[in-house]
Amino acid sequence: MGELVARVEFEDDVTAGEADRHTRDLVRQLERLDVDDVRMGEAEADPGTRTGGLTAIAGLVLVSGLAIRHVLTPLVRLIGVWLESSGRKSVTIEKDGARITVAGPVKAEDVQAYVRALDESAEPERACRSQELSDSGDGR
Repeated sequence: MGELVARVEFEDDVTAGEADRHTRDLVRQLERLDVDDVRMGEAEADPGTRTGGLTAIAGLVLVSGLAIRHVLTPLVRLIGVWLESSGRKSVTIEKDGARITVAGPVKAEDVQAYVRALDESAEPERACRSQELSDSGDGR
């Protein structure tokens, strides 16, 4: 059975309660995919993600199923839409040693590049970043 881990990084002003609520919302969204199980995991503070002396709050979502490979395209699209609508900072997706970070809306033409980066786990780690919103005035 395949497994995928999604780590949500929140903006600095998000409380632990808000992070929990947003992570649960992402779990509900991902449950719509054709996977066996979607659940929240215990997110640990990453000592490398410090801002202003505070450790960033993160959410952790575990997705498992036999068809993980076949849901990568809708999963990447869904996470991009969720990031845009929820105002969260980024989601890092890890699968079989491959890693991508989605940091905003995902353009339709970029979805397959993200999926290839996750699906080709020959290299131990890959990082693909979606284009950051530039001066959009929305505070992200």
